[in-house]
Amino acid sequence: MTRNTEPDTTDYMAAAGCFCMTSREAARKITRLYDSSMQDSGVRITQFTILSQLMLRGEMPIGKLAGLLGMERTTLTRNLALLEAEKWIAVRAGDDPRARMIAITAPGKAAVRRAFPYWSKAQAHVGELLGAEGQAALKLLGSRNLQ
Repeated sequence: MTRNTEPDTTDYMAAAGCFCMTSREAARKITRLYDSSMQDSGVRITQFTILSQLMLRGEMPIGKLAGLLGMERTTLTRNLALLEAEKWIAVRAGDDPRARMIAITAPGKAAVRRAFPYWSKAQAHVGELLGAEGQAALKLLGSRNLQ
């Protein structure tokens, strides 16, 4: 085993200002605010975002839904399993046997309708906390292609 005798001069304090860490921390805080507001609806914000997009856009392949939500397919698949267990979505084979189509069911639409007033209240609260500048910055960040 070789031993490095050179002193480590790397400034690891730079990691304290990591953009990824900060954005994930903000996302977790916002998620907790929504979940707290929506608790009485029986629908979590992660479930609501998936269901509301299906309600707005109709049936679609998992890949397209993952792209709309900015999620990895594997993460979305885990979330969809929970929604399917609740009978809020239906999954069927697509025209291409490798593709699975996702559609919201009548109970799923009822869940969105039940949760919408709670979501609306959370949306207003988060909007107030962010202020106009924070909202604009968040929308800008969400719209950018950061690849």
